[in-house]
Amino acid sequence: MPTVSEQRARERYRILGEELAEAGIDIDRVKEKVKAFEVEVPSWVFGEFGGGRFGDYMPPGPARDRMAKMRDAAMVHKLTGASPRVAIHTGWDKPDEVPFDEVEADHFAELKDCARELGVDLGAVNPTLFLTGTHYGSLSSPLPEVREMLIRHCIVSCEIADKYAQGLVTYWLPDGSNYPGQRDLWRQEKLVRDAFREIYDAASDNILHLIEYKLFEPGTYSTVIPDAGAATDMADAMGERAGVLVDMGHHPYGVNIAQIVARLIGTGRRGGFHFNTRYAADDDHAVEPNVAMYAIFCELVGGGVVCADDAARNWAYMIDQCSSLENRIRAVLHSIDSLQVSLAKALVLDRSRLEEARDGQDIIPANRVFLDAFLTDVRPILHVARLEKDLPLDPVVAYDEGGYQAQIERERGA
Repeated sequence: MPTVSEQRARERYRILGEELAEAGIDIDRVKEKVKAFEVEVPSWVFGEFGGGRFGDYMPPGPARDRMAKMRDAAMVHKLTGASPRVAIHTGWDKPDEVPFDEVEADHFAELKDCARELGVDLGAVNPTLFLTGTHYGSLSSPLPEVREMLIRHCIVSCEIADKYAQGLVTYWLPDGSNYPGQRDLWRQEKLVRDAFREIYDAASDNILHLIEYKLFEPGTYSTVIPDAGAATDMADAMGERAGVLVDMGHHPYGVNIAQIVARLIGTGRRGGFHFNTRYAADDDHAVEPNVAMYAIFCELVGGGVVCADDAARNWAYMIDQCSSLENRIRAVLHSIDSLQVSLAKALVLDRSRLEEARDGQDIIPANRVFLDAFLTDVRPILHVARLEKDLPLDPVVAYDEGGYQAQIERERGA
């Protein structure tokens, strides 16, 4: 017997469907796209990582080991049905007893088995290039022994991705400089290019390499891969199995990220996206369904790289957030909910009306059509999609009522 909430959700879905049908939009097709959307969650968000301005403070119940991270990730997937894979960091998710420079691919067999038993799988593999010893750079380090160790680390990460994950490796480098004159800027970039080429040549042909960029941090004067143009150039030099990873939080304010996404899609680049919110200009905050995220999804939907009929066209989608204050599992659930809202809004955009306004050079009408979809309450679509997948209507409420948080706090300590 349907509950009152379920009956109300289906009635609101019916009414919204009639409204969308007037614009020629099939609400059932939108619902199926929402049901098909998948995004990876990061292992590190569940663990003992972070602190920032709050020192050693951690939200209660953090995962104390890599298997516990998989357990938390599995709970997120159980409540959302949208996160069947867990992105990992090679240096953080290796066995504790294995030294960083002795990691091998087979050290991740046990983690793979654990994830599969819990109903999830390993996703993107991230070489960990910013630990102790990399303060002068990683793949551009002036110290040959550091550079060689981290090139091998990246090659091992490719082997992990090929043997135990999904064949996706993403690279973020901390390389840069703090003062003019500190480093030869082109030599620094050339060392990275040469390292990428060595890694690419050593990796399996099954591997997709995505290069992440960031305007700043930790270098305050220069960053080796500061923008999408530099990442695109390096990916092109790397080879046809390389592309660009866009991170929401890695841009200065005022940058039009939707335009960057449109250019990457339009020029046929392989791509991926790290979702978060930009308040801190980094990876600290959960995703919100704001107009900037909606605009990005409009480009992803229009470009046919999200929930595509041909799955090979889909970009790789991951959440990258890890703040120190809020409950992190709840924050990840909120992020997935927010992404589904933004996706549904982009799917109900009346593109035929938008094209008419554009063709007529009607600036304000075009903007109003764009905003009509953003202002549409698409939650009935999400709710019915979840009902059809036997999921709770609201994953955050379901988490709060389910008792998992109290359980992990008892087991792991506050």
